Amino acid sequence: MVIFLKNYKRSDRTLLTIQSVKHLFPNLEINCLFLFDNKPSEYNDVLPQFTKLGVNIYFDKKTYNFGNPSAVGSKYNGFYFTEGVNKMHKLCLDYDIRGKVLMIDEDHFFTTGETIKYLLENEFDLAVGKWTSPGPNRPPFEPNASIICVKPHNMIDIFPIPAREEFVEILWGWELIEKSKKLGRNIIQIPTRVEANFFGDGVHTNDIEVIKQELTKHNIPYE
Repeated sequence: MVIFLKNYKRSDRTLLTIQSVKHLFPNLEINCLFLFDNKPSEYNDVLPQFTKLGVNIYFDKKTYNFGNPSAVGSKYNGFYFTEGVNKMHKLCLDYDIRGKVLMIDEDHFFTTGETIKYLLENEFDLAVGKWTSPGPNRPPFEPNASIICVKPHNMIDIFPIPAREEFVEILWGWELIEKSKKLGRNIIQIPTRVEANFFGDGVHTNDIEVIKQELTKHNIPYE
C-alpha cells in the first residue's frame, strides 16, 4: 500500500500528517500532489521539507477555487474533495501505481496506526469511513471524504467522480459507493473512522495546534 496526499496551500499540516505516517510506518511510500494556482514554484519554499522526508512530489493546476481552501461543511466540497481524488487516481494510472492507495486530505493524521494497519491487513477494492452530511437526497451510506483507500486499476470505470456543487458525502455516496456496489466491487468500512470518532487514531480537526498536541501526546516527533 502507498499513501497519497493532496496539498493545496496547507503545507504545514500536510507535513505533520506525513510525519505521523513516517513515524508509525517508516517503510510506506508517500506521495503528495501539490495543487497550484498559477505555477508549481508557489511551493518552492516548502519543497525541501518534503524531499527531506522522502516524499514523491507531483504537481497539477487547481481547477476549482471559490476562495476557501477547505470548504468545510460547504456544498463547494463536492468540487474540492472530488478534484483531489480524481487527480490522484489519474496519477496512479499514469505512473502504474498498483495495489492499495490510501488517499488522504492535508490534516488527516494518525497517532496509533490502527487505521493503516486495518487497511494493510484486509482486502478490498474500496475502503471508506463513515460521515453524515446536512444535505437532502442522502444515499444509503455517506463516506468520509478526507480518507478513502482504493485499488486504482480496479476502479477505472468509476473514476473520475463527477465534481459538482453538492455536499461531498452525498455526491460520493451516489457516485462512488452506489456505483461500486452495482459493479460488484468489494467495499469495506474502516472501523476507526465513524463520524467524528476516530477511536484514538488521530482526531477529527482542522486546527493545526490540536494536531501538534495530539502528536506530542503520542510521542510522535515532528518539525
